[in-house]
Amino acid sequence: MRRPRTLSPWALGLVVAWTMAGADDSALQYGRFQVTGPASELMDAVTAEALSGIVDADQEISWQMYVPETYDPQKPAGLMVFVSPTPRGGMPIGWKPVFDESNLILISADSSGNRTRTKKRMFFAVLAPYAASQRYNIDPTRIYVSGFSGGGKVASITAIQFANLFTGAIYVCGVESIPKVSPEQLELAKSHRYVFMTGSDDFNRVPTRNMYARYERKGLTNISLVTVPRMAHSIPGEEHFREAMRFLDER
Repeated sequence: MRRPRTLSPWALGLVVAWTMAGADDSALQYGRFQVTGPASELMDAVTAEALSGIVDADQEISWQMYVPETYDPQKPAGLMVFVSPTPRGGMPIGWKPVFDESNLILISADSSGNRTRTKKRMFFAVLAPYAASQRYNIDPTRIYVSGFSGGGKVASITAIQFANLFTGAIYVCGVESIPKVSPEQLELAKSHRYVFMTGSDDFNRVPTRNMYARYERKGLTNISLVTVPRMAHSIPGEEHFREAMRFLDER
């Protein structure tokens, strides 16, 4: 992963104007599928001008999605934006049962791996809730961001810098320092919940624990540290993901 950098100052004021209505029920898709669309359809003219140099307005963006078969448009679903370390987005192996039982939808951008610029990966993550809400009824109090390894680092920057959008995050075997944000933005982040996940044999175990301690020192105390026994640098399975989701969903 390239050295993480936060978005320029315009980003702190970015408001993603997404609809809560979702698509016509007859057009809904379930299970795993891909959605695509040009960036210009997901941002206004002001944002498009500000994004010059990050992404072209006419660039096609694709996301991998998963929607549980039990999704009911009358019951707004939670949304997990997952930042993959690989060029293809998708759901981590073993996590599907938790999405099914938690009324949770997954969206994960393609072309957003560790070789992609951090600003672009963040931009895809910020647009993801709007892309999902064009089709589904999303609960704005349950919009989370997660990622593995380099994707976890990007998720950790995005979660704090866009605390007005994401209400919680799971950092899996990768987390960066808290980005510089306004006092108001930091106060908002303090009201959200964050899970740090690592393994007893993960080479990022010590950095993850150190970042957990930094959150505490900054006053972000709605946090949980999960160390999976005998796990190296990899994605934890169903039970530990379920544990993390329970923590995020606590009110």
